[in-house]
Amino acid sequence: MPTKDFKGVVRPTANKAHGTRSNYRVGCRCLLCRAANSRYESERRAMRQSGEWNCLVPATRARRHILNLSKHNVGRRAISAASDVSATIIFEIKRGRRATIRKSTQDRILAVTRLAVSDAALVPAANTWRQLNTLLAEGFSKAELARRLGLRSGSLQLGKEKVLARNAVRVDRFYRLLMRE
Repeated sequence: MPTKDFKGVVRPTANKAHGTRSNYRVGCRCLLCRAANSRYESERRAMRQSGEWNCLVPATRARRHILNLSKHNVGRRAISAASDVSATIIFEIKRGRRATIRKSTQDRILAVTRLAVSDAALVPAANTWRQLNTLLAEGFSKAELARRLGLRSGSLQLGKEKVLARNAVRVDRFYRLLMRE
């Protein structure tokens, strides 16, 4: 383990095993530590050239994407669940508190689409009601639609402006199934 001298400068300790990059970074320039650093740099260079290096990148692209998803009712918890990135990290990126992130983190966030909306999120009801009105015009009663959609109340009680995402998906799935026949 490196130690600090009386001036606060980090120095390698005598009992630390040589041949490690960490020892090289704190000042040891023996042959083994230089070789370890050279190995690390060679591997890093090869990974960067192949595009596999997980370097730090600006968080601006991820932030723009998170803000865009927010406009489409995809919250930070839904983004977190879909990307396997902590909700706290998503929140910090969204607020601009995190200037840089790992490339792999950025790639996972950018892979999240609008389809990741949470079941309990409120989404615009216009398309859902358009589909329901078409089904009502086809002869379905509201009670029959509620039963077929699996709504607990047994009656079709959906908001006019916003509906739960899970209900919008249920209606859309049922509508597409019937209209395909």
